[in-house]
Amino acid sequence: MNRLNKFKLCGEVKTNITGKLLYLILDELAGGGREIVIPQKKISDALHIAKSTVSRNLRKLREAGYIEVVPQYRTDDGGRSSNKYIIK
Repeated sequence: MNRLNKFKLCGEVKTNITGKLLYLILDELAGGGREIVIPQKKISDALHIAKSTVSRNLRKLREAGYIEVVPQYRTDDGGRSSNKYIIK
């Protein structure tokens, strides 16, 4: 894929600029695998934006069908872990 195609595709994502940025970050971090497990806090810290902003925009991307969110659980105690994001 041409490197600019990724950005053209992101330009077609129907969301605000923060949602587009999150989509690009997830896509870049996932690489060719299309899946990434990353804490929302890590994203919010890297971008210097509130975790609630990250959460809200990830929810909008999921509702629009751009990503799939798969909850992850720890094997030792069954507690919640960072979500897996699948880029579509």
